[in-house]
Parts: sequence; structure tokens; C-alpha cells
Amino acid sequence: MDFLNKLGKKASEAYHATKEKASDISEEIKLKSKVNSLEEKVYELYAEIGEIVYQEVKAGKDVSKDEITIKCEEISRKKDEIAKLKAEILAVKKIKKCESCGVELDITAEFCSKCGKEQPKIEKVEIKENVEATTKEAEVIEVNNVEEDSSKDKEENND
Repeated sequence: MDFLNKLGKKASEAYHATKEKASDISEEIKLKSKVNSLEEKVYELYAEIGEIVYQEVKAGKDVSKDEITIKCEEISRKKDEIAKLKAEILAVKKIKKCESCGVELDITAEFCSKCGKEQPKIEKVEIKENVEATTKEAEVIEVNNVEEDSSKDKEENND
């Protein structure tokens, strides 16, 4: 009977791990889709700026900085949003980027496998949901004494 209980427990663990992985993949696909959509809008704005400049120059007028500035500010907002979405993708994939060379690393890596630079230690990655706007923000919390917190958590779980 003990064998069947262990088998059932292992099957349950495998199911939950698979379910979590599928959920992560689904979330990653949604985020990448949003990034692609925003990048398309940025390129459309670039094209609109080019059209405005072209028409103004063709008509022999000075280029209107007001209209261009509005489009540029919109591009900046979209690029900021893209950066946040890319940070969320990294959080979902449980990876980080080297601050020096930009290569993707496991979230627990202490040194970059490409350039060798020491990486900041990350305690945990949390994804906070904004209920009003249906967007998520990834927050990375850095700490120096990860081992201490882990041992405290283990002690609490044993109690």
C-alpha cells in the first residue's frame, strides 16, 4: 500500500509541475505577443514621423516639432512598456540577463558564463498583478544573504 501512496504522490507532483510549466509557457507566449504588438506600433509611429517630415519638406515648410515630439513621446512610452514586458518574460522563464554583456543566465547563476562578471544574488522574483489594468509587473528583489533567509524558512517549515 505504501508503494501505491508513493506512486500517487509522484504522479500528483508530476502533474502539478507539468501544469505549472504549461502555465508559464502560456504566460510567456502572451507576453511575447504583447511585445510584438507594441513593437509594430512603434514602427508605425516611426513611419508616421517619416511621412510628416516628408510631407513638410515636400511642401517647402519647416518641420513641425510639436507633432514630431508627440509621436516621439508615444514611442518612448511604448518602449518603456516593452522593457517591462521583457522583464516579465525573464521572470516567467526564471532567468536573468548579465548586467555586463546581456547574455541570458539561470536566475541562480553567481557568475556570467560568457564574460565572467559576478552577478547580483536574487532572493525571489514576484509577479504582481494589477487588477485594474490587467497588466503584470515583475519585481526582482536583490539580497546579499540569501543563505540566511533560506535556513530561516527551512527552520519555520520544520516547526
